[in-house]
Amino acid sequence: SCIYIVHENYEECSTNIVPGHEEGEGWASKLRILSGRPLDEANPVLDTELILEHARARVSVMGRPLNPNGLGFAFRRHRDKPWTYGLFIKNKMMNALAAGLLWFLVDGNKTLLFAGTRGSGKTSLLGSTMVSVMRKHRQIVIEDTQELPINNLRKMGYNIQAMKVRGALMKASNEMEAAEGIRTSLRFGDSCLIIGEIRSLESKALYEAMRVGSMANVVAGTIHGADPYSVFDRVVNDLEVPRTSFKATDII
Repeated sequence: SCIYIVHENYEECSTNIVPGHEEGEGWASKLRILSGRPLDEANPVLDTELILEHARARVSVMGRPLNPNGLGFAFRRHRDKPWTYGLFIKNKMMNALAAGLLWFLVDGNKTLLFAGTRGSGKTSLLGSTMVSVMRKHRQIVIEDTQELPINNLRKMGYNIQAMKVRGALMKASNEMEAAEGIRTSLRFGDSCLIIGEIRSLESKALYEAMRVGSMANVVAGTIHGADPYSVFDRVVNDLEVPRTSFKATDII
């Protein structure tokens, strides 16, 4: 089939580009080599990032047996420059009161968990929160696929240590699990802890990091959930604790 594009201004569009089987296999092989991650019958999903000179994107590849028709690709281009609270206000995506409240929480070294559905802007909001952290503080960023604007923030003078961990859907890899990555970050001393996305059992380690305060610095991350109660259900299930010991208001 042809390549489909979701455009910022023109929404869903179809193109006249129809890649062949050999082209698809070539793309998959190239992405597998660049990422160092497996893509086979045992690991039919590959999540990685594509970094070009003037653009970067998150890439997902789906192969057999999960995709019975062969290979499927999804490229999601990231913004060239990081979002800021000011840009959110300019684009009428939040008001000044919300931005001021978030800035107040970051300045007070509080813990933050941004929840929302797919494509709701969780990662963009988390990236703008990283911009709000003072440059003198080190930020340890843990992601399985690099989506946060780490390189741009480094060019702006931010002190950032990136950690790449194993994807939640990967069965075997030489990469460290996300939960172990979070525990390792706590050994790095006085640092802010930024978690790209909470997908699975790493919520246990994140809860522990939030509980101890990560050396009294900001701990922030994102998680899928349409509302606070959806997040509540997910966190309780991942932590494997009795529901009676938690209230939904504890994580609002």
